[in-house]
Amino acid sequence: MQTLLPFFSVVRVSGDDRADFLHNQLSNDVKNLVENQACYATYNTPKGRVIANMLVLNRSGDILLIMAADLAEAVVKRLRMFVLRAKVVFEPLPGFGVAGELDDSAEAVPAAEPHLSFAAEVSDGIHTIFLPHTGRLKTGETAALPDFDPAAENAWKLHEIRSGYAWISEATKETAVAQMLNQHLIGGVHFRKGCYPGQEIIARAQYRGQVKRGLAVLAGGSLEAAGIAVQTGGEEAGQIINTALTDTGSLSLAVIKFSAAEAALTDADGNALKQEKLFFTVEAGE
Repeated sequence: MQTLLPFFSVVRVSGDDRADFLHNQLSNDVKNLVENQACYATYNTPKGRVIANMLVLNRSGDILLIMAADLAEAVVKRLRMFVLRAKVVFEPLPGFGVAGELDDSAEAVPAAEPHLSFAAEVSDGIHTIFLPHTGRLKTGETAALPDFDPAAENAWKLHEIRSGYAWISEATKETAVAQMLNQHLIGGVHFRKGCYPGQEIIARAQYRGQVKRGLAVLAGGSLEAAGIAVQTGGEEAGQIINTALTDTGSLSLAVIKFSAAEAALTDADGNALKQEKLFFTVEAGE
């Protein structure tokens, strides 16, 4: 199974200070990524809300950022504001694409431990990143990547949803802190790397248990849209982050309140949403 993934776009970061600059802006340890290594990371507001999450790939001579296509322009514009005298250049790559490759027999692989970095390899100008959930993400010139296959794209989305790997887009930016999106579980946050925007909020949420929402897989009868509200009893209980089709309707990743973990849930139109899996545990009394 392989397909182009138009959800994503690629930004090239070059210049002598690229690693140090990104290390000070993102939630993972970019400075210590070696050649042909990648990691997950988030870019956050000072209040700890995730503006975008991304894959960071060190190609030795530069660094690639892979993120939601509808966020890339705004993220680059914001990062450029903080460059000042640093030797860093941001360059969107419209000729580059991203493709997913998944074994036909692949099953969901929820994170058992954080992977703070993972391997990549390059062949004929295409970099293949070996993701912790067993999928392989490829990036390079779009013309050299697999063609777009809607069914394969949907299979890729279902695999990431079932495995608990969420992707923020324009519709959901700044609505959640990293832990609500499983970033602490998959390795998108390095808790000993030092300061970055939102670091104090994210650290406090981790060590003081102040997060009251988490990621859940919800099944529904129709395809949901990113950003749609999840409700219980007519009151807000969360938000759809990603969604994909199934034989019976849809499967979605949603951030929901801990208090709604066992509640009857619906979307904003009243359509039932069934909890298939929770990526968090709820203490008694919460």
